[in-house]
Amino acid sequence: MTRTSSLIGAAALAAIATTAAAQPAAPPTAQDQLRHQIYLMEGMLARAVTSGAARLNSQFRAVMPDMVVVAGESNARGFHLDGYGVFFDVEVPVLRQSMMWSLRTMLDQDQQGASEALASLRAIVASTTGPDRAVAEAALRRLEVQLRPFGLGRPGAGPAEATGLQAASRTASAASVPEPAARPKVNAQLLEDPNKAYTEAVVQALIEAMVDNALPMVSFLEPEAYLTVAARDNERRDLLAPPNPYEQVSTFTLRIKAADLAAYRGGKIDREEAKKRVRIQEF
Repeated sequence: MTRTSSLIGAAALAAIATTAAAQPAAPPTAQDQLRHQIYLMEGMLARAVTSGAARLNSQFRAVMPDMVVVAGESNARGFHLDGYGVFFDVEVPVLRQSMMWSLRTMLDQDQQGASEALASLRAIVASTTGPDRAVAEAALRRLEVQLRPFGLGRPGAGPAEATGLQAASRTASAASVPEPAARPKVNAQLLEDPNKAYTEAVVQALIEAMVDNALPMVSFLEPEAYLTVAARDNERRDLLAPPNPYEQVSTFTLRIKAADLAAYRGGKIDREEAKKRVRIQEF
């Protein structure tokens, strides 16, 4: 009797499992789809910040190959706020101020100190005699080419033209050490105000990510809802230490209406107009 009951129970369970498997899975709800879109957007925003930092690094590396002024990872977290829209908190890698300070100090910004140092080196090379002169000329020539993007190096072959050496001597020294190719110039704003240049690069990258990648999210938002991105540096500060009176931490908030994104998706406005409709605020 017990064995028969067990067989009947097993058969019933198998029938229930087969019936459940035959039924189609419930489609994802609107909340599930919005949650998925927020997850995708988190990755898009983080990669946009990383891309903006990489572009800034590449401009410095054009002059100084070993220099990295922005390091670290970006992170983004998204939240749905009922009655408002979707909000993203984005952490931005910190601009390494020590590197920028070293670069500005080395170049002396007004170029007076660097120009005087080059003039002294040229005078020393001009007074050098014997076999060491060709080596000194070649070294000075390389230094001038390195500093040429900053307006300090001369476009000529080096001190040989200024000292009136014979053409044979110039040809021999040039042949022994080939002149490196001139490097592209660095945007002056990067040296004058690197914080502003970095901020603009990150803000533009975030705006493009918002306009290009948030369109699928529009279907799950009310027209008056907002897509908001708040970006701030990710430097960890000691909360127990006294505040630094010279430190100013800013948060940039980018906001666009779902209706504007819907207009872009529907072809009523173009991409540039959609980007212009992103409101930027600094706090």
